[in-house]
Amino acid sequence: MSRDRAIAHAEKYFDEGGFFADLARRVAIPTESQNPERAADLRRYLAGEMQPSFERLGFRCRIFDNPVGKYGPFLVAERIEDPALVTVLSYGHGDVIRGQDASWQAGLNPWALKRDGDRLYGRGTADNKGQHS
Repeated sequence: MSRDRAIAHAEKYFDEGGFFADLARRVAIPTESQNPERAADLRRYLAGEMQPSFERLGFRCRIFDNPVGKYGPFLVAERIEDPALVTVLSYGHGDVIRGQDASWQAGLNPWALKRDGDRLYGRGTADNKGQHS
């Protein structure tokens, strides 16, 4: 894909609501890493949300349990277009800090994406679910 086509595709994804829909679905998954009761949600985020997204882009994925049992799993996604090309490594995390539901302004919820003018509110929108989207 050419650079211009890639930019046009990204603009269309944003302008037609794809970005908002994907981010809303991801924000709704309460991936609080500090809360042991949310371990299944973090795994669900990786296996049910991120892995299929990577696979649609041609990546092979594996989820590894964290060797330090009290921490969440890892998703490793790999795509080799040509072994002669340079390797690019990227990092992102699926966990967020505690939702702190009571600390949010009236009408806002950490697990429900909300648009207010040109701002989007929801836990993980800036770190790191927005980047995933």
